[in-house]
Amino acid sequence: MNPECTSEALTLEHEVLILGGGFGGIYAGKALGKKLDSFGQSALVSERNYMVFQPMLAEVAGASISPRHVINPNRMLCRNLNVYRGKVSHIDLKAKEVSVNTGHFTHGIKIRYKHLVIALGADIDLSRVPGMPEHGLLMQNAGDAMKLRSTAIARMEEANFVQDPVLRQQLLSFVVVGGGYSGVETAGEILDMLNSLRKYYKRITPEDIRVILVHSRDRILPTLSEKLGKYAQSKLQNRGLELRLNTRVKAVTATKVFLNNGEEISANTVVCTIGNAPNALVTKMIKEFDIPNERGRIRVDPTMAVEGWDGLWALGDCAHMPMPDGKPYPPTAQFAMRQGTQLGKNIINNYRGKPSKAFTFEGLGELASIGHHTAVASIMGVQISGLLAWFLWRTIYLSKLPGIERRLRLTIDWTLDMFFPRDLNLVDPSKTEVISDIHLEAGDTLFSTGEPAFSLYVVKSGKIQLQNKDGVIVREITTGDFFGERALVHKCGYLYDAIAAEPTTMISVQGESILPILQHSRRLRRVLAKTTAQQSAESELETILDQIPDAICEQPLAEIMHSPVAVLQHDSTVSDTLQLFREQRFSIYPVVDELGRLVNVINRDDFFDFMKRRGVDLTTSISALEHFHIPMCTTDQRVADAVNEMVKAGRYKCLINDPDGKLTGIVTMNDIMSAELLLEKMAIV
Repeated sequence: MNPECTSEALTLEHEVLILGGGFGGIYAGKALGKKLDSFGQSALVSERNYMVFQPMLAEVAGASISPRHVINPNRMLCRNLNVYRGKVSHIDLKAKEVSVNTGHFTHGIKIRYKHLVIALGADIDLSRVPGMPEHGLLMQNAGDAMKLRSTAIARMEEANFVQDPVLRQQLLSFVVVGGGYSGVETAGEILDMLNSLRKYYKRITPEDIRVILVHSRDRILPTLSEKLGKYAQSKLQNRGLELRLNTRVKAVTATKVFLNNGEEISANTVVCTIGNAPNALVTKMIKEFDIPNERGRIRVDPTMAVEGWDGLWALGDCAHMPMPDGKPYPPTAQFAMRQGTQLGKNIINNYRGKPSKAFTFEGLGELASIGHHTAVASIMGVQISGLLAWFLWRTIYLSKLPGIERRLRLTIDWTLDMFFPRDLNLVDPSKTEVISDIHLEAGDTLFSTGEPAFSLYVVKSGKIQLQNKDGVIVREITTGDFFGERALVHKCGYLYDAIAAEPTTMISVQGESILPILQHSRRLRRVLAKTTAQQSAESELETILDQIPDAICEQPLAEIMHSPVAVLQHDSTVSDTLQLFREQRFSIYPVVDELGRLVNVINRDDFFDFMKRRGVDLTTSISALEHFHIPMCTTDQRVADAVNEMVKAGRYKCLINDPDGKLTGIVTMNDIMSAELLLEKMAIV
């Protein structure tokens, strides 16, 4: 939390706190909700207010089933728990407290606990493949599946108008990266959907459609037997799927996929089903508190407790728990569901004074649907493929889907799918505009003190007044000015109320769009800092002035200033300046004439920009450098005078001249704020 953020988050108390709304967290919550009421309240925190049944996401992407049939509200699954939708921002294991961001318009919450369950799942890291973060589509949640479905249909709609066969095939080429369950099922469903919908697009031929599966190993579905893997491979290839085995993606652009074997695939759509990485928040917690771990997964004992930390538990993707054979339990749904249930029972046993039970489960088998009413399965050691395996796949997953209502709806969907074509409606929800206009009438409030910042604003016409808690106007923003970037960059609440003084129209730029640019562009941050320095510093300095004791305000500047000052001569060269930079590192450097009088002030960053100009070398004079304005005072003036000059200029430093106009010192706001210590020694305060 930035020190400028003054709003306090709500603090809650719970006996048990579960972090994560995946299979592990939800099933732990279900087990606790049935038994824990008598011991106190429990809570679950999840970024989404629903649980995704991920094994069926491929069918959502393939338009076989509705996306709402594979999601369940967390509150209905964990009926006796307090369910909070929010993003965990910090975990303090020593204080037994978790901070949660709950949205744009609230200050978040802090939750204190006695037992903490880490079930946050894994993160996705696509950064290892250049271009994949920008161009790759994921398959992690219902939104991803819907986006892939709408993208595929949109590609067909566009390709139907294209005359060039090469461009048409590029539009209808889909590259799926990863030959595990998610990749194979997604590739199969996309291939089925494109082939079944093609007949409704008269200008698209079978040769136009390409689905390419790229896998780094020598066969797909490596966790299944070689026989089943090759069966699935053969069936998919017979239906037109192209395989690139023992191959990795080297780079991705908007129109091409580059493979490590030198092949280039022209395609506008790439689906990435690999890239799982340890959860960043869990990794941070591990480092901060020195938690035993294996490659970012918390090491737990067979009861899922973390040794050495009372009340700390972990499961699923976040936990490393060895099976009897020494290998860790795989982070799959069938294990996470049972781990969650057992962990919930173990916490209940802990409250009852009973011993926790070790988790033991060997797995019932593995199934994968490869589309076209075909699947492969290994159930209790029995290898099954074809229509029977597909029937078992649907039956088993239907039985695992939470909620009777969802099961009934899904059964109806599957039944209709047998007799009717897939839905080809292009449902592409309108995206929130990154840049939008806002109109306020006089007296309307844009935001209030303490509200989280989520936009940058530019005034097109009218006037906005920033007012402090006492209603005092600290800044007026008129046509052409912008504001809001300070709170946005610092990720904290606004310091003032923003109220329209007259009818005002503004441009609002979403913080999610502008913040990455501000964070990664040093030059843009400097431009913003220069433009807003006076306005952003003015009110802060006035606040500081109010806090400075009168005895300090009346002190002569000569008593607290720094002297001598690191200066440059007016005829100094770039070489001279670099030498001074190496010897004395400051942000600004006064430039004086032969009599020691100030002629310019240069900023360190401006100097390095100056060096980039054409024709500038080590012998170039710095006389052409832009002047950086710093307020001036004389040695006989008071501290209060210097602060007032700083307020007017919006600066935190003031240069000091002697009565003859010769530069003799510099004083900073830090000097003034620390002067109280000096005065104590002098027995003035």
